[in-house]
Amino acid sequence: MSSTDFNTEKPSFKSRRERFIVKALAMFSLVRWYNVFVLTCALYLSAMYMLNSYLSKIDVITDIYLHMSILSVACLVMAGYIINGFYDFEKDMINHPTQTIFGRIVSKSFCFNSYLFLLVVGLGFSLCCGWKVFLFNSLFSFGLWFYSHKLRKKPLTGELGATLLTVSPFASISIYYMTTNLTIILFVGYIAALTLTREVVKRMVSLKGDLIVGEKSIPIIFGIRNCKYIILSFMIASMVMIIVLFPKILAQDISYYFGASFITIFISTFILRASKIPTQFNRINNIYKALIVLAIGSIFWY
Repeated sequence: MSSTDFNTEKPSFKSRRERFIVKALAMFSLVRWYNVFVLTCALYLSAMYMLNSYLSKIDVITDIYLHMSILSVACLVMAGYIINGFYDFEKDMINHPTQTIFGRIVSKSFCFNSYLFLLVVGLGFSLCCGWKVFLFNSLFSFGLWFYSHKLRKKPLTGELGATLLTVSPFASISIYYMTTNLTIILFVGYIAALTLTREVVKRMVSLKGDLIVGEKSIPIIFGIRNCKYIILSFMIASMVMIIVLFPKILAQDISYYFGASFITIFISTFILRASKIPTQFNRINNIYKALIVLAIGSIFWY
């Protein structure tokens, strides 16, 4: 082979490698790696501090089946994000044109194959953890698909479905250990209230895209003013959840988070009242995103 032939092949190899790197980064974005990372941390923290407070941290962290259980949930959630991207493609092109990767970086067939791969791996790990975990995670994976295909298009049921699927991984870990307690139920209920509020707020942010694609969202059906009342009711529900939970964690450091959270949600009600355009509603969305992440980090103080 001549040196000329060798030089003509090298850029081709470099080009393929660069395309692979770009495609891999695009897939990380598609599966919402940050959300999956936060969820994974939340499950580990719940297992160590809430569900198994009577065991040493070493005993919990060296449980190989716990790792399999959490890894299975992570794979199924990533698969859920991929399939959701299929059905949200048109709306994402309107609301987030620069962030939509289908057709520009990775093909839909590649994404669908990735979905099947993650689904099989996730259910495989679930089976290793016992038939109860496998059954629950199978229903969970079906719920993720059903939400993306049907529920997300329906007002209120879509938001309720998204909220239920968000807190379902905590139930999966509880089933693995076959244990739970009132505090974690209230804590998960609080996370659900935050998530439900944020899901409806996100509908206000994506109102333009919903109108163009003809999706019947809460703001479109009930109107912006009534939708703000719905958001307000969920905010009040979050504060009520804190009031109910507070006596049970008053002597613990985690109470500082819930005290600050109560004040933040209370202030958010005034931000909601003044909000009129998507960017203003997006401030509430970001506040609630921070509250959810901090809630997970606060488990350290439990």
